[in-house]
Amino acid sequence: MKNVAKAIERRRLKRLAVIGSPVAIMRPGPPRPGKVTRISLDSVEIVYERVNGAKPDETGELDIFAADFVRPVCLERLPVKTISDSSTGSVRDSAARKRVLGFDRITPDQRNQLQSFIYSFAYG
Repeated sequence: MKNVAKAIERRRLKRLAVIGSPVAIMRPGPPRPGKVTRISLDSVEIVYERVNGAKPDETGELDIFAADFVRPVCLERLPVKTISDSSTGSVRDSAARKRVLGFDRITPDQRNQLQSFIYSFAYG
């Protein structure tokens, strides 16, 4: 009998796909906002466009903005650390990159705002 090893999930929480068009501003980071594509209480995945072929600096802080039918949603000054930064592999847009950021020491208020954002804009 063949023993098949299961793939080990390294994340504590699964990142959920995001609906709508929430954007993220990374500081320091690229001059244009990136699109939030997946999010969890631990991390966020952002697709952004590299400008002039330069890779932006490590991101230390993040703002996320989204338009809601009732009110705008703003998550400001979330402390983050860069987990990975890689090409999206898109043939159409070779400048597109994907950056995964882990939330680092967020306050209870920021965590509540993040949880509310996930309930409103993510599905899994």
